[in-house]
Amino acid sequence: MPTIEPRQPHHADELFQIMSDPLLYEYVDVAHRPATADALRERIERNASGKSPDGSQDWLAWVIKNELGDIVGFLTATIHQDGDAHIAYGVGSRFWGKGYARLATEQLLLLLSKNDTVQRFCIIAERANTRSVLLAESLGFVEETSDIERQKNELSQSEILLHKHGGLG
Repeated sequence: MPTIEPRQPHHADELFQIMSDPLLYEYVDVAHRPATADALRERIERNASGKSPDGSQDWLAWVIKNELGDIVGFLTATIHQDGDAHIAYGVGSRFWGKGYARLATEQLLLLLSKNDTVQRFCIIAERANTRSVLLAESLGFVEETSDIERQKNELSQSEILLHKHGGLG
C-alpha cells in the first residue's frame, strides 16, 4: 500500500524524475514542470511555509511512496478561505494502473477531513483526461455544472470541476 508524506527539499531529486515524465503533461500545462531538480528544490523551499504569499490559502504538498519507499507521485492541496480544498495528483506513467493515485488520494481525503475548515473537496481536470476523471468519480466526486462555479474557478471550456463534501461530519 502506498504512503504519503509531506514534501520536503530532500525529495527533490527523486521527485524531479517523476515530474519530468512527459506523459504527465498531456493534460497539464507544461509550465508546471520544473526545469531542474535544483529548481524543484527551490520551489519546495519557497513553499515550505505552507501559505500563499498573501496568507489567504494553505498550500500543502506530499509525495506518494510505494511499498519499497520509492517516490511514485505527488499530491497537492490548496485550502481556500471559503472551505474549498482543491486537490491535485500526479503519478509517474510507469506506475499507472497500480492503484497508487487512488489509495494515496484516499489517504489525503481522510487527512484533510480532519481539518475543520474544509467543507468541500474539489478537483479540476481536463474533460478529455478520462483517467483522472474516472479516478475522481470512483472516489465519490461528481461534476459541478453551474456557471457560477465555472466562473469562480476560472475554468476553461475544456475543464470540469468535480467535487464532494468534506469534513468528517
